[in-house]
Amino acid sequence: MDNSHNHSKSQQRGRIALDLEHENILEEDERRIDIKICILYGVEAEEAKEIHANYHSDRLYFLLRDRARKHGMTESTFLEKLESLNFYSYAYMVSRGQLMEMAAVDILYKGLCNSENNGRNNFDDRYISFYG
Repeated sequence: MDNSHNHSKSQQRGRIALDLEHENILEEDERRIDIKICILYGVEAEEAKEIHANYHSDRLYFLLRDRARKHGMTESTFLEKLESLNFYSYAYMVSRGQLMEMAAVDILYKGLCNSENNGRNNFDDRYISFYG
């Protein structure tokens, strides 16, 4: 019996499986995906959180890079400016359902532009000033 054509959603692994789990998801359901990652990969909850955050980190990276390219930023400049941003924390917030993915891209892109124009990363200062 050939099982190569019998791939259900539960049999998918890697990015494809996570993409399938994220289809038409509401932001508040992001945290529930960790449980599905535990089942898909056979890992503990902490590792599932890390896998989930890494998934969003990859997605944010490519979305942000594409936006930067469309606005004329070179790859080397993008990578240099990306280092000054607290990039992974935004991916983690998205994976926890605390921030929408496109909002994270908007914030990060603004940080890239501010970093490029001002020579330093001060785009979070207003949040610190407001809440601090």
